[in-house]
Amino acid sequence: MEKPIKKRKFIHKLKDRYRLVILNENTLEDVWYAVLSRMNFMVWIGFIGIVLVAIGIVLVSFTPLREYIPGYPDGNIRWLYLQNTMLVDSLEQQINLRDQYINNVRAILKGKETISYSTTLDSLPPVNKIEFEKNDFDSVLRTQILEEDRYNISMAHQPVETKFEINKLHFYTPLKGAITNLYDAQGTHFGVDIVSNLNEPILSVLDGTVILAGWTLEAGYVIQVQHGNNLISIYKHNSQLLKDMGDRVKAGEAIAIVGNTGEYTTGPHLHFELWFNGKPLNPRDYIVF
Repeated sequence: MEKPIKKRKFIHKLKDRYRLVILNENTLEDVWYAVLSRMNFMVWIGFIGIVLVAIGIVLVSFTPLREYIPGYPDGNIRWLYLQNTMLVDSLEQQINLRDQYINNVRAILKGKETISYSTTLDSLPPVNKIEFEKNDFDSVLRTQILEEDRYNISMAHQPVETKFEINKLHFYTPLKGAITNLYDAQGTHFGVDIVSNLNEPILSVLDGTVILAGWTLEAGYVIQVQHGNNLISIYKHNSQLLKDMGDRVKAGEAIAIVGNTGEYTTGPHLHFELWFNGKPLNPRDYIVF
């Protein structure tokens, strides 16, 4: 009787070695051969598959080829998304500012006090909120300077009587009109808003030199004048600038035209700021509007 043939286990079949040979058809000479097993073949197939997947991920992630994948947004579509988001945000803010402006006009007509635009950012963040931290990189230089200045007599630490000095000056009124938004340092509104008709001239409050004359996204056409005694006046939302940077101006001289430019504006008006020694002042304390 023939002995029954035992079936080999699958794990043993994976270890069987096979020879893959490439022959020359004319001479039957071995040109190339390789010894493989089923396990080696499966490992190589898996490794090649992983490499191909990794190459595909890199190409899709870091090359423009991803834009050819159906359903994947290209650069133009993403830019449109971002631009539309910014426009919607600006439109919502403009609507809120318009409503506040209309309410202030109604309050003026009824003889009531106007409400400040607490959400309008017409200038830089408050100076007192800027924090400076010491680091170890300049410790040697800092120590040397502190030792040198230890016995120096400096006037920088003496209090400055700002109100006493400025009260001696005679300010021209930059624009005649109704004030719709008051000075509010806590609300980061460092000036006053004066409503007037279009094409009205804006006057320089003192003699000085124009240190800035240009366009900004938030305030439109802006002009800044440097006066004596570290005093700076700022005029925003103009429709036209009559002076260039570096021009000398006289007190009461026209430097700009009332306008409605910039994102943070809801009508023809002038946003006027007054700064002394790097700190904002309330213009109504020194100028009669």
